[in-house]
Amino acid sequence: MLVGWEYPLPWFLASVVGKSSLILVALRELGLPSIYIDLRKFEERQYLSYRDFILELQREVNGLTRRFPGLIDFLRNIGGVSIMGNQVLFSWKGSNRVSLASLLDALNDWASNGVVIILDEAQELVKARGFNILPVLAYAYDNLRRVRFIISGSKIGLLYRFLKVKDPESPLFGRAMGIVELKPFTKEQVAEFLRRGFEELGIEFSDFDKVYERLGGIPGWLTYFGLKYYEYRDLERAIIDTVSYATALIRQEFNNFLTDKTIARDRYLAIMRIVARECAGWTEIKNGLEVMLGMEISDSRMSEYLRQLLDSAWIIKAGNKYCPAEPLIGVAFRT
Repeated sequence: MLVGWEYPLPWFLASVVGKSSLILVALRELGLPSIYIDLRKFEERQYLSYRDFILELQREVNGLTRRFPGLIDFLRNIGGVSIMGNQVLFSWKGSNRVSLASLLDALNDWASNGVVIILDEAQELVKARGFNILPVLAYAYDNLRRVRFIISGSKIGLLYRFLKVKDPESPLFGRAMGIVELKPFTKEQVAEFLRRGFEELGIEFSDFDKVYERLGGIPGWLTYFGLKYYEYRDLERAIIDTVSYATALIRQEFNNFLTDKTIARDRYLAIMRIVARECAGWTEIKNGLEVMLGMEISDSRMSEYLRQLLDSAWIIKAGNKYCPAEPLIGVAFRT
């Protein structure tokens, strides 16, 4: 990740597991001013308006101006920007709404050593209504040497679908980018991760395999387990607490996924329950879904359901089988 910043690339793509923590560590080590827009707050929305996005950007820019008051002078003459004392206000209405390109121009002029803009969970921007950020990203790529983007997402299929980097008609088509894809820890990496953490706490621990078998390799779940084990000093209790916490969060996130899928809600749930019992092939899933629903499902519709689940990282394809993307997703839909 840090090595990548030596390349002459204006933006990076980070995906899947532990990305936010990695980005934050990288930002601290780089020491560059940054704007971090966490789009997870819009997961439950069916659409994302320009007002939603610009007010979130306004909040982050105001955080930056508190650290670097000189930035305000570079923002004063931008249309749609008002300065009220030390506070910057962005207009989001009508013809006077602030231009994202103009804001990036100002940041580029101000940041002598560079500024980093992070769009975390950027796939949420696929729900944007009334604005399109892709042409602005392309403009920044071509013209603004001191503005760098990190575009990250945990739903890699949706992220690529949003960016359209392989679509000849996309503004970002043909532009180089660095890609960092983070995968769940292997069994060996889980053992090393826990060993180092417990060593710092002065705790002897050796049940690494049991933890991996029950929790998998997601750093967030492992960190939560470590905290609970430190609190309880009881392996089984810490694992049970972690499973309970993780499955509740997974179910809530799946409900967010279903927000704009009201008509097909029961079908997605049924598919996840089929896959969670045991990895299943396309035909097996289709037959199981038809039995559960008592009706025939077209092949094209079945393929679309699976594509949506794959793109949103709920399932993965292993050979000819579809499986839960990680063990605790399977647990969440078996209980």
